[in-house]
Amino acid sequence: MWREVGIIRSGNELRRAIEQLEAMPISPPEKVTREEYELLNMWTVAKVIACSALAREESRGAHYRSDFPYHDDRFAKHSLVRRGQPARFLQNSSHK
Repeated sequence: MWREVGIIRSGNELRRAIEQLEAMPISPPEKVTREEYELLNMWTVAKVIACSALAREESRGAHYRSDFPYHDDRFAKHSLVRRGQPARFLQNSSHK
């Protein structure tokens, strides 16, 4: 995550991070331990961040894409990520 989904991001790095995350043998824990659930949660959050960042083809605030260095108001919305679906952007009433 530090190398591929850090402060300055690009589409190639984000795709590489997603591929690496998907290649990890992470599954719901067989043992019900705090450590197993924490690992699954960290993996899930990492994947959501990478997928959302890849879908957001602009730079805004702390999200900087070297391949999309400018604001694009089409992305002035909250992102929604669901398992098995691409990230999408929700209309925010304050950004009509």
